[in-house]
Amino acid sequence: MKRNTYLTLLPPDEARNLWFSRLDAHAHGLAEETVPLTQALHRVLSRPVAARRSSPAFHGAAMDGIAVNAEDTFAASPRNPLRLELGKAAHWINTGHPLPDGCNAVIMVENVNTETVGDIQWAVIEKAAFPWQHVRKMGEDMVATEIILPPGVCIGPYDLGALAAGGVLEVPVFARPRVAIVPSGSEIVPLSEAREEDLRAGRVLPEFNSLIFSAMITEAGGHPVTLPVVPDEPEAIAAAVMAALGALN
Repeated sequence: MKRNTYLTLLPPDEARNLWFSRLDAHAHGLAEETVPLTQALHRVLSRPVAARRSSPAFHGAAMDGIAVNAEDTFAASPRNPLRLELGKAAHWINTGHPLPDGCNAVIMVENVNTETVGDIQWAVIEKAAFPWQHVRKMGEDMVATEIILPPGVCIGPYDLGALAAGGVLEVPVFARPRVAIVPSGSEIVPLSEAREEDLRAGRVLPEFNSLIFSAMITEAGGHPVTLPVVPDEPEAIAAAVMAALGALN
């Protein structure tokens, strides 16, 4: 009886180079598409993405306390506590809130005492503030038109946050490569058609390689397309390959 033998095996590096040389000969480049930010996780940017707005978009408090004009506090000291009228020269403010007009510094609430004289409330401080103390300046994280991410970046969770902060709601990405999988073998059947009695009798084998390859392709960023099982017949395999090419177009 004639015995079938496998083709001569190639070393991994040589096989890999041969494979990529074949791909390069027929490569047309990956198509581009625009996807919403909510669907951009693990997609690869095809173009640089710039911020549409500055972040923060305003001067904001970095601490809870009072917002003041720093120049108005320069006379404060432990020997000469300074009183600033709340609502006029000083304003209560929470972290993240925008500074009132005319203010350029925040004094932490822990460093503020209060006094009430008649109907007027005063903030009492013993140390001067300096300009932009405890303030997140507009554009501190990024400035409008600044490049947030370059092309080729695989978008991760933190990248999504940076893009959202810059007002980017859609991103240009490479289309996922479509990869056809042709399961072949006269002895195999789809998983859904594998009957227990046939498996135990050794008449058929369940086809699960396509499941593995599909998962690997998906993990690598591709889009798998699994075609029906093909028997070990050259004509059937050739027809399946042509069908696979059609399925990818």
